[in-house]
Amino acid sequence: MRMPILILFDLDGTLVDTATEIAAAVNRTLQEERLPVCSQPSITNWIGKGTAWLFGNALQEVTGDAAIRTSDLYARSYPRFLDNYAEGTGQLSTLYPHTREALRQLAAAGVRLGVVTNKERSLTLRLLDAHHLTDAFEILVAGGDTAQGKPSPDPLFLALQKAGVNADDCLFVGDSQNDVEAARNAGIKVWAFNHGYNHGEPIALAHPDAVIEGFTELLERLDSPQARSA
Repeated sequence: MRMPILILFDLDGTLVDTATEIAAAVNRTLQEERLPVCSQPSITNWIGKGTAWLFGNALQEVTGDAAIRTSDLYARSYPRFLDNYAEGTGQLSTLYPHTREALRQLAAAGVRLGVVTNKERSLTLRLLDAHHLTDAFEILVAGGDTAQGKPSPDPLFLALQKAGVNADDCLFVGDSQNDVEAARNAGIKVWAFNHGYNHGEPIALAHPDAVIEGFTELLERLDSPQARSA
């Protein structure tokens, strides 16, 4: 591929390791309802399809009710989960190694940067701000900005529209099957980190265009002669 004009990143599991603070918010909310808590590995495996889906899975696991998302319990507790998560945003999450330095180098090279996530917008903004990343990104598409989130291509189409960039001039970097499917459906080249979540499955099984170890390898691949001339 040519050096992309625009690189879009997923958020949770790609830029920021948020599993611990998401699990803390889920379990705090469950405890407020006097319900059993969920294990962190289970919660980690639910990350990637938005907060509503994640919290619904947690309630379903502890209640055994497959229809829990239509219940009064869900209607009452989901907003409290959002409050608990907002309150704890940035306290337990960490940037993956070399995230900030890589974004600075890409921007210095003239690459435009964006985030496309299924996370609800207010939480996305809180998380980016907590880690001092808000100003790093020109484009932001968050959960609720389109009728369907990833793996639908719609969030990526919206990001391309906002940037005024063609799919051929864009690279999407994520960590999950949802990210790979969304990029494929949008006609965008997709690379995937192996440090993320992907619902407990190796990301290689999703067959991205490349599996990369982290931000150092991302920069190395983009700076390679193959990346510049392909």
